[in-house]
Formats: sequence, structure tokens, C-alpha cells
Amino acid sequence: MSKIPFKAVVTDMDGTFLNSKNEYDHAYFQKILKQLKENNIHFIAASGRPLVRLRKDFENYRDQIDLIADNGSILVRDNNIINSHYFSYYSSIYLINFIQENFPNVSMIIKGVNHTYISTNAPVELKKDVVYYYLDTVIRLRNLNDIPASERVEMISLTGEVDAKEIEQKFNAKAPFKIHVSASGYQFADILPYRINKAHAIKYFLRYFDLTPDQLIAFGDGMNDAEMLKLANYSYAMANADPKLKKIAKYEAPSNNDNGVLRTLEQYLN
Repeated sequence: MSKIPFKAVVTDMDGTFLNSKNEYDHAYFQKILKQLKENNIHFIAASGRPLVRLRKDFENYRDQIDLIADNGSILVRDNNIINSHYFSYYSSIYLINFIQENFPNVSMIIKGVNHTYISTNAPVELKKDVVYYYLDTVIRLRNLNDIPASERVEMISLTGEVDAKEIEQKFNAKAPFKIHVSASGYQFADILPYRINKAHAIKYFLRYFDLTPDQLIAFGDGMNDAEMLKLANYSYAMANADPKLKKIAKYEAPSNNDNGVLRTLEQYLN
């Protein structure tokens, strides 16, 4: 019997672990998770999704898995936040003004610790998406500068005609602080504190578990997964992944609609 070559699994959610209906096979996952636990292998879901959504996605498994929410801003172990990153109130307002002045046709979702803020003028479809992802935390504001001074902003998501590199370069060239902008696909880009990404969060978990990247297997489909696939010794792009990501990954997994993550893990476990 050959030894399983990894001790931690990390997977993106949308387009990777979840199918095109935003669902996954719970019975299949429970079977694989049981086998992972029997082999002392950690399972980590790393997503641009907010924590409130991830907790709902894994409602029956919260004490069995680890979570990375908001593309690396929030880390959860045993259903408790163990590490987090935020913008200061001053930085948040500066960012909001910068986006409004330089990219007026872009819609913003401001993700705070307590609530999520969108404009009352946001497109109808965006309002529906925000309710799905952020549930009952959503507050609509006429002016996004009116977010409470007590709010700690974890991430600002942009949707529309967005170019993550352009935004990051233009902001970092002149602003008094730096940001990291992650292109999450689906016409979204996420603004995070400088150097915060999924790989940064995974490194924290690896230190926590006393593991190395050589003991990590990772799955992704979009370019916001690039850093974590570069980090992992066993890196998989889904069959439906961005062609640019496929060039970065060492291997290819079946598509998200074919249970690609679970099928690949099952091959190793069996």
C-alpha cells in the first residue's frame, strides 16, 4: 500500500469544489472527509466567499474542516477565527474615493466584519448576488462613504469592467499605502490589504499544522488561485479552469461539474 503524499488539502470553491449550480455532493464529500480524517489529513476550503457564506456551505462540517474566507483575509479553525486582516477606517474611505473617482462605472461591495455595504444604485442582479453570498449582513447606502467609523473592512469587491492589474498599479503608484488586487473571474476583482492572498493564508495554516508546501495538494480554477497552486507541491487546475492557470498547475483534475476535487482525492486515498 503506497503512502498518501500529502497531509493537507486546500480547494477553491466557485468553479472548483462547487458545481455550476453552487452545489456539491454531500454524501460523497462526507465519505472522502472521513477517509482524510482517518489519515490525519487536513481539509481547507479557501475562497473569495465571505465567512458567513462558507459557514452555511459547510454547516454540517464546521468542526471538521478549516476555512479561508475573503481570499485570505479571514482564517477559521474549529469554527473560530484564528487570524484576520483589515483596512483601517481611513484606508477604507481612501480606497472608496479612489474607486469612485477613477473607475466610476464599477460597482463596489464593501465587506466589513459586522456588515456588508452596497450602493442603493447597484444593479439589480448584483443586489441578488450579494444577498446570496452575504445573507442578512447586507446594508444599502446612498453614499458608500457613510460606512460606520467602527466598521473594519476586510475586502472591497469590484464588479463590471474591471482590470485587477490596472487598479493595483494605478493605486500603488500614488497612494500612501499599498493594496493587493486579486482577479477572481466572473468580472470580479477583490481589493485586499497588501500581500494578502490565499497562499499567504495557507502558509499560516501550514505553520500551524507544522507542515510544509511539499505536503500540500491544491485545487483551483481562476487566477486568484495562482499563488496557492504555485505554493503547493501537488497543484491541480480543473478541466474548466482558466487556460493561464493550467499553465501554472502541475496536473489537471476533472471539471467542477464532474466532482473533480473529490474524484482526484479518492484516487490518492484508494
